[in-house]
Amino acid sequence: MKWKSLILGVMILFSNLFLFSANVHSQGLQVAGATDLGTLYVDTAKTGTLQKAGAHYLTVFAEEKYTDKIFLAELRKDEDLKDVVGAVYLYLFDNRGSSYCVAANYLVDAQGKVCLDYGSDMRMKRLTAKDTTMLNAYTLCLKALENKKRWQKKF
Repeated sequence: MKWKSLILGVMILFSNLFLFSANVHSQGLQVAGATDLGTLYVDTAKTGTLQKAGAHYLTVFAEEKYTDKIFLAELRKDEDLKDVVGAVYLYLFDNRGSSYCVAANYLVDAQGKVCLDYGSDMRMKRLTAKDTTMLNAYTLCLKALENKKRWQKKF
């Protein structure tokens, strides 16, 4: 039941994900690090929070630009995926940054059009010291959120 409420809340954030995928080169993109298949960028301008059932989550919109030519060649064998250049993700990090889940995952072309919906994996994955790219993504977005909140007036 708790996850159903969380998924409903995440659905509200999907509109931001589609706006992000349509304009993947916005000013808020920062390099989080290298992945096995390419480079992960996070959109620090769209970082936010989500609260469900007393738990707080940091929402992170990310784009992975694929650079692995062998992987891209295999993907592009499928007619629907012939123009794929990367993927966009919506990650939810717990409030300590020690685990995360993938709330949305889409393969996209160069114009940001969705080629394939990979769905979601709402199981929380533990981060380790070896997960430097994901830890950096969390840190970049948390700092961006702190900077954004610092200048908001409190009434």
